[in-house]
Amino acid sequence: MILPQMLMTFGLSVMTISVIFLVRQFRLSATWRYHLWFLLIAALTVPFLPKGWISFSEYTNLRTETSVPFAPPEMSETNPGFNGNWTQDFGISVNQFDYSNLNVIFLLIWVVGIIVFSFFFFHSHLKLNRIVKTAKRVRSTDINSLFESCKNDLDIKKNISLFVSSRIRSPLIFGFFRITILIPKELEQHMSLKELRYVILHELQHEKSHHTRVNYLFLLYQILYWFNPFIWIAFREMRVDRELACDDAVLHSLDPASYTEYGHTILSCYEQPPDFFSVTNQLTGSKKQIKKRITHIASFRRNSRFILIKSIILFVATTLFISIQIPFFTLASANEDYYDIKDQKIITEDLSTYFDKEEGTIVLTSLKDKRYHIYNKQKSRLRVSPNSTYKIYSALIGLEEKAITPDDSSFKWNGKPNDYKEWNRDQSLYTAMEHSVNWYFEILDRRIEKDKLAVYLEQLDYGNKNISGGTGQYWLESSLEISPFEQVRLLRSFYTNEQDFDPVNIETVKSAIQLEEKGNARLYGKTGTGVVNGETVNGWFIGFVEINNDTWFFATNIDTGSGSKAAEITMSILKNKGLY
Repeated sequence: MILPQMLMTFGLSVMTISVIFLVRQFRLSATWRYHLWFLLIAALTVPFLPKGWISFSEYTNLRTETSVPFAPPEMSETNPGFNGNWTQDFGISVNQFDYSNLNVIFLLIWVVGIIVFSFFFFHSHLKLNRIVKTAKRVRSTDINSLFESCKNDLDIKKNISLFVSSRIRSPLIFGFFRITILIPKELEQHMSLKELRYVILHELQHEKSHHTRVNYLFLLYQILYWFNPFIWIAFREMRVDRELACDDAVLHSLDPASYTEYGHTILSCYEQPPDFFSVTNQLTGSKKQIKKRITHIASFRRNSRFILIKSIILFVATTLFISIQIPFFTLASANEDYYDIKDQKIITEDLSTYFDKEEGTIVLTSLKDKRYHIYNKQKSRLRVSPNSTYKIYSALIGLEEKAITPDDSSFKWNGKPNDYKEWNRDQSLYTAMEHSVNWYFEILDRRIEKDKLAVYLEQLDYGNKNISGGTGQYWLESSLEISPFEQVRLLRSFYTNEQDFDPVNIETVKSAIQLEEKGNARLYGKTGTGVVNGETVNGWFIGFVEINNDTWFFATNIDTGSGSKAAEITMSILKNKGLY
C-alpha cells in the first residue's frame, strides 16, 4: 500500500466510522448494531481489490464494437515519403521530487508496522496456548452435564473443549479450528451451577454467533490498518457491541426473572482484561464497558417487530450510502486521472505489435466516421502531461489575444544559450513550432493574463484545465493533463472550429503544424516528449491527415518513449491503414 492508497483508506475509513457512529445513535437491536461494523470491513477491503473493479466508467453507457485484429508489417519497414527531420526531439528535463521514493518509504513503514503488530498478536496467542496446556479439563460431573445441556439449548453440535485454569480471572472463549472455553478455577469452585450456566451460555453464544472466528478477521484488519487511530477506536467499540449482542442473545433465551441474576453474574466476573484480550471473546472488559453492558441488561426489553424492521432498514440504508461514497473516495484519491468515455462508439483494435515493448495507446477518428478506433482503451482515457503538444493551443490562444498576429509572430532571442542550437536565434511561430522552442511559448504565456488563459482552457475543454503549475511550466510534466482520447476530440473540434475562433487564426496554426505532403494527402501534427529528472516518461504524437474527402485525427501516447518514437509508431499504423 503506497501513500495515495493510505490517504484514500484513511478518508474512507473515517467516513464509514462516522456514519456507523451516527447510525448507532438510533435505537437498533444489539445484533444489527454489531452487524454495522461489517460495513467497515467491506470499506477497508476496497484498496485491496484489483484495479478497475470500482470505476465510474463502469456505470456509463458504453457502446463498444471490436474490430478483427490485422497483421501489421514489421517495424523495420519505412513509410515511403516519411521524412524524419521534423520528429527530432526537443525535450527538456524537468526536475521533480521523486514521489516513488516516498511511496517506498511509506510501504516499508507499513510493512514493518504489520510485522511488529503481528508479532504482538502472535505472542498473545502463544501465551494463551501455554495457559491451555497447563489447564485441566473440568472433572465435575454436574458442570459437564450443565455444559452439554447448554449446548443442547443453543443447538450446538460441534465439539467444544471446556477447561479450567488458575492462570485466568475471567471466562473466555477462543480458537479457530478447535474452540476452547476457559473458566477460572476460582469460579468453578465458588459459583453456583445457576451462575455457571449464565457464564457458559454467554461463551457458547459467542460461538453460535460465529464471533470466535470472525474475531480473527477483525484482528487481521486491525493489523493491516495499524497506522489509523480511528480503526483502533472503531474496533474497540465493535468489541463492546459484540458483547452487547451476545448478552442480548442470552437474555432472549432466559426468562425475565433471570435478567437480574445474569447481570450480577457479569458484574461478579469483572477483571481488567489481560494482554491477550484481543485474541479472545471474554466475559469481562474495562469498567466503562462493564457499566455499559450492565445498563443494557438492566433496561433490556425483547425486540419488537418494529425494532427489528427499523434495524434492518437502517442497516440497508447505511450499506447503500457507504457503497455510493466508495467510488468518490477511490476517484478523489487516485494518483491517475481518467477521462470518462461515455455515449461514444468505440472500436478496439489489437495494435500491440506496433508498440513493441512500449506501453502505449493510439486513438483514431475522422470527420465522416465518428467512431473512435482505439488500441488500449484504458490508457486512452489516462490523463498525462501534454508537454509540447499543448503548443498548438498556446499558439491559438496567443493569436486570439493578439500577443502575436499571423503577419507578425516573431520574438527576439535574449542571447542566453539553450540546450538546442535551433533555439539560439530569433523565432517566428513557424520556426518555434518546427523546433518546439520552449522559450517562445513561455513568452506567449506571460503575455496572457492567467484568468483569460483559464477561460480559454475552459472554452476548449482542455483536459483537467489545471494551470497551477506556473506560467510556461504547467504543460511540462506539471499540473495540466489531458488524455489521448481528449486530444483527438479536441483536434477535431479545432479543425472544424466548433469554438468559433477567428478562422484566420485557425488556418495560421494549421499552417504552422503542417509537416509534410504526399500526393493528395497532407500531414499535420506535433510531437511532445516529457523528461523528468533525466528520464523520458512521456511521448506524444498528435495531429491529423487530410486524405481524399475525409480527415483523420490521431493521438498516440507512450509511457517511456520519446515523441519521435510515438511518431514512428503512428506513421506505421497510418501507412498500414492506407491513411497516409
